[in-house]
Amino acid sequence: MPTYSYRCPQCHTTSPRVRTHAEAIDEQDFHRDEAHGRHRPDGDGITCHRTERWSEADTLERWLTVIIAAGALLVIAYKAF
Repeated sequence: MPTYSYRCPQCHTTSPRVRTHAEAIDEQDFHRDEAHGRHRPDGDGITCHRTERWSEADTLERWLTVIIAAGALLVIAYKAF
């Protein structure tokens, strides 16, 4: 499952990663209000981080990966006999 973060290139800051795009927008709005007087800095935006490591995957993704791999192994084993 992807996570999201807000990046402000003017301040050189990145918000902590959050689970939903809506939470990242909240981070963006809060930063704009506090640091820029509700103005929009050039180049700011929300970044979507795809899960790249097993340790970053949530429980559902891990189970789905294990089930798919086990299913593939069973199909291969069945065809071998």
